[in-house]
Amino acid sequence: MHLSGYWYSPKNSKRHTASIDKLQDALYLSVDGQEARAINIQNLSLTDRVGSANRRIIFSDGAFFETRDNDTVDALFNKKDHIHNLESRWQWVVSAVVLFFVIAFATVRVGLPWASKEVAYALPIYVNEKVSSGTLEFLDEYIFDESELSQAQQKQTHTQFNVLIEALGDNEFNYRLYIRKMEGQSNAFSLPFGEIILTDKLLQIAENTEQIDSILLHEIGHIKHRHSLQQVVYSSLISTAISVMTSDLTVLEDLLVVMPVFLVESSYSRAHEYEADVFLFDKMIKLNKDPIHFANILSKITQGDEINDDLEKTIGYFSSHPETSQRIENAARKSQEFLRGADY
Repeated sequence: MHLSGYWYSPKNSKRHTASIDKLQDALYLSVDGQEARAINIQNLSLTDRVGSANRRIIFSDGAFFETRDNDTVDALFNKKDHIHNLESRWQWVVSAVVLFFVIAFATVRVGLPWASKEVAYALPIYVNEKVSSGTLEFLDEYIFDESELSQAQQKQTHTQFNVLIEALGDNEFNYRLYIRKMEGQSNAFSLPFGEIILTDKLLQIAENTEQIDSILLHEIGHIKHRHSLQQVVYSSLISTAISVMTSDLTVLEDLLVVMPVFLVESSYSRAHEYEADVFLFDKMIKLNKDPIHFANILSKITQGDEINDDLEKTIGYFSSHPETSQRIENAARKSQEFLRGADY
């Protein structure tokens, strides 16, 4: 068996024409046509086969023999290169590509949201305050206008809010209510540290205080489960993870830039919306309030006369939220459970 190639000395980079022959289970090296000398196979190492790239047989003194004849190298050293076999079969290549995309999809849809949640809950509460800091000022300057509701209506809403917070008995966050005008929108927002913003139009279309309470509890659910912080962490996961691992939380101040944009341009995931709904259903029942009020306000926002019938042109509180009809059904089902419980 004959193998042609080039031999390189460990002392310089000059290339020498060389060959390796196998005779009676022994290997012989010939350099520049000189007399062949026996070489000990135990003192050789072999680089892996990668496509059609040159292969090297490395000697113990640092010299090496290089060749493009991969098949002869494999036969000479009785090598079965499984990696090369896989590369040579397009079915395996296609399978590897598909597997890559499956893993990538799973990472984005499952891995990153899971990591975002873990990081959001691991961060101390004061980080929520830092992320929220300045966001309302930004929104007031570029998005919101001063409320046009009467002072009496605003005062009544704030009083109602304070009564609700006191009834919840939750001191984890510093809950505060702000009322703003946002042209043409029945909307509500929550910031990570406990600030909740209701728009004039949302308050105008609400039929009773229970409907407003249901919206407030939904937003409190987002705060309790750190949904907005999870979304921001998700969009800045790498830098956030590094800051947590190094205990350098100053980098999290960069999230201040992301938060206002997220609030206005993005929406919560379906899982986050349902989780906030579960929170509000539980709290309404504990506060002896019928969850049907949440179904009613959802229906009014998405189907009421106050809202443009062409929902695709309407940017209302729940226009970007997932499966509103399903959420209305969930609220109605919880209402039935509430009423059955009240009968006993």
